[in-house]
Amino acid sequence: MSKDKEQIAFRVTPQMKREIDLIMDSDGSRTRNEFLEHAVRFYIDHLLAGSMTTLPMSMTSAIDGRLGMLEDRLSALQFNNSVELDMLVQIIAHAYKFNDTALRKLRSDSVKNVKQTSGRVSLANAVRESDEAEWQG
Repeated sequence: MSKDKEQIAFRVTPQMKREIDLIMDSDGSRTRNEFLEHAVRFYIDHLLAGSMTTLPMSMTSAIDGRLGMLEDRLSALQFNNSVELDMLVQIIAHAYKFNDTALRKLRSDSVKNVKQTSGRVSLANAVRESDEAEWQG
C-alpha cells in the first residue's frame, strides 16, 4: 500500500462485488480499490457540481485540455496567416509606390469597410464597389 494513503473499511454486498468485478475494467481500473477511488471521486465531483455552479474537476480538466489544444492550433494558424499577409503587403508595397496621403485615405476606407461588414471583407465586394465608384464619377 502507498504510504500517502489511508486505509478505511468499506463493505459491499456480494452482488455489488460481482458488479464491480464485471465493470471495473471499463474505466481502466486494475484493482477494486482503484475502481472505488474513481467512483468516490466521481461522486464527490457530482455533489460539488450540484451545490455550486462549476463543473466537476474531471470535466473541467478535459475541457481545459481540449481548449489548450485549440488555442495552440489557432495560434499556429494565425501566425501562418500573418506571414502570408505580410508577404502580400510587401509585394504590393514594392509594386505600387503609395504616397502618405493615399495610404491614409486607403486605411480610413479599409477601417470603414471592415466595420460595415463586421470583418467579412471579400474581393468580390471590393471589385463591385470599385466598379460603382468609377461608374459614378
